[in-house]
Amino acid sequence: MARDVSQMLGRADEALKRLGQTPEGRAAALRRTQRHAKSVAQRVANAAMATAGLAVAALLFAMFVAPLGINGFLLLVLAVAGVGGWFLLRRPQPDMPTPQAMKNADLAAIPGRVEAWLERQRRSLPSRASKLIDEILLRLEVLGEQLGQVPSGQPIAGDARRLIGEHLPRLVDTYLKVPQAYRTPGSEPEQQLLEGLVTIADELRRLSEQLVRGDLDALAIEGKFLEQRYKENGSLT
Repeated sequence: MARDVSQMLGRADEALKRLGQTPEGRAAALRRTQRHAKSVAQRVANAAMATAGLAVAALLFAMFVAPLGINGFLLLVLAVAGVGGWFLLRRPQPDMPTPQAMKNADLAAIPGRVEAWLERQRRSLPSRASKLIDEILLRLEVLGEQLGQVPSGQPIAGDARRLIGEHLPRLVDTYLKVPQAYRTPGSEPEQQLLEGLVTIADELRRLSEQLVRGDLDALAIEGKFLEQRYKENGSLT
């Protein structure tokens, strides 16, 4: 079992590196980084406003009520540090979407919702699953862009909806329902989770590649049409 796990984790690491080297992977990683930077900037701004408000309130108190004194100043410093730290560390958590809501969302929105849901769940998952989760999250980011161009009636749309909105959440939920005492490192539930995540990651890759092939085929068909329509013997007609 240990050898199988090592092979799976090594494969996940290689797959993540390969994905990160593709144009789609780099663009997806950039979008995730930008979202994270925006979240950090918002927390910094909130902390600055809160601490500035405390400082102004303390100044007005000192001017119109009574001097702060050394004790008051120390309390102000502690309050500023506490409030600023709270705003910096606080990450607003959106409402946890239900499995039904994730499954029934608009096709293009499903990867983003499941991505946010999986980010919330990963702290409860084994540390050895981290690489696999990173790969899945990045693949979901890529698919979010691709699925926005897919008509809902196509068979691939149904495959994507079931894989992302149903099978992935169900795998994670089923694992987390196993009592904690049976989810120790190296346990059978952990092995089954890792195997399931490998399968999900492989299917997400296959789905993404299938969408890319569809775009390339459509482009080739369009090129053939233009060539037949406008060219004859190498010149425009």
